[in-house]
Amino acid sequence: MKKKSVDGALFRVAEALDLPADMVTGVSRVEITGAREVLVTNHGGIIEYTPELITLAGSGAAVAIHGAELELVSMSAEELSLRGRIFSVEFKY
Repeated sequence: MKKKSVDGALFRVAEALDLPADMVTGVSRVEITGAREVLVTNHGGIIEYTPELITLAGSGAAVAIHGAELELVSMSAEELSLRGRIFSVEFKY
C-alpha cells in the first residue's frame, strides 16, 4: 500500500471516530494565537532558525513560519512554542 493511501485511510478513520487527525496520523498541528504566538505539536525538529524565518520538520511537510522578531519560547520532543510578529505560516510538501 502506498504512503498516500495509508495517510488517507488514517484521516478517514480519524474522521469516522471523531478523533483529531493529528492524534491518529501524527501530522503536525499548528495553533496560532493572534499574530504573536504559534504552538506546533508533533514537530520533527528545527530545520532553520532566524529572527525572520523558523522552519520545522513535520510529518509529510515542513512548516515555515515567517515573521519578525521570532524567538523560541520552549521546545520539547512533542511541542514547540514561539512568539514574535507572525506574517504567515507555510506548509512545504
